[in-house]
Amino acid sequence: MAKRDNPNRGVFVRKGKAGESYGIDYVHPLTGQRVRKIVKDATSLEEAVTAREIELTDARRGAMKKAYGIRERPKAVPFGAMVDKYLAWSKDHKKSWKTDADRAGKLKRAFRGKLLTDITPALLEAFMALRAKRVKKETVNRDLSLGCQVFEKAIEWGMWTGPNPFRQVAWYKVRKGKKPGSLTPEDVRAIRDAIDHPVKRAMVTFAFHTGWRISEIRTLKWEDVNLLKGSAWILEPKNGESVEVPLSAEALRAVRAQRRRGPYVFCKLNGDPWRTNMQRGLKEAARRAGVALPLRKAWHIFRRTWASMMLQGGCDVETLRVLGNWKTPAMPLWYADAAGVDRQKELLERVPELKAAGGDGTEKAQMKKVVNLSDWKKG
Repeated sequence: MAKRDNPNRGVFVRKGKAGESYGIDYVHPLTGQRVRKIVKDATSLEEAVTAREIELTDARRGAMKKAYGIRERPKAVPFGAMVDKYLAWSKDHKKSWKTDADRAGKLKRAFRGKLLTDITPALLEAFMALRAKRVKKETVNRDLSLGCQVFEKAIEWGMWTGPNPFRQVAWYKVRKGKKPGSLTPEDVRAIRDAIDHPVKRAMVTFAFHTGWRISEIRTLKWEDVNLLKGSAWILEPKNGESVEVPLSAEALRAVRAQRRRGPYVFCKLNGDPWRTNMQRGLKEAARRAGVALPLRKAWHIFRRTWASMMLQGGCDVETLRVLGNWKTPAMPLWYADAAGVDRQKELLERVPELKAAGGDGTEKAQMKKVVNLSDWKKG
């Protein structure tokens, strides 16, 4: 007669002050380690046996998948729902979330009704070809960039297990646009003098001597300025890294000239910071001064001008990166313009002269020896 298996094999009972507890015991088929533990909320041996069977079955399934390279089927997640989830995250973590929201709307319309599993390289290439007929290729690449970020978050959050399809297509190769250039100190002075409001004039002076972004200047608070130390904190800038930087004497003079009407250094009469019409006001002042500005982000030309002057004045790239609060040294090099011809010649003349090792006449004597040796070899 065959021996019957114990129906309660692998389970045990432990008695304590609170009563009886039920546990399970088995060897994990994937790791080979022994698992022995109490099953929480189990009230009988039968419940412990069921719990052991379920846990052991899940472990065996994992072992089989690893042994035969079986992958989990991706979850059926709608692309639009994933985009909405990404936008909720973007609003809490990115200053450019409004730009993300605008581009996300175009992606959701293009892939309406699609699941993440439906977004294939072939579908994306068809999207690129159609989109490029309506907008510039740079814009298409920006749309692809947002889609790529959406899938990266889906992978991070466990909502997608495959490769990122947006990384599997070849984006358009776009030639980088020409630099907008920089201004001369005379140009900046002319623009500043054409501005009527004294606070905005001081903001131009501060931008010219610090290279700060206009958003950083508008939100500069008195509590972030140390007049005795001669420094100021750039809080939550574009690159997300707050940093304390020194200020020049002219920049400090522009700060000290402001009246404390509220928490902000450069503010309106009621103490509120400047928020609107900053670009338009600067462009109008430049037009009155007869100075041409870039088509977009007129205030940013002061940052480019400052970076150019710093490099041309002998500042090393790493110091410039720190003072301008850029993440990588490549950024200030992109911002800066090359020096003019006169300045280039001046820099070239700084290369030290190569003098003869033995003083006057030695170099000629050495040359004479070489000539004589050459004649001897010919003879």
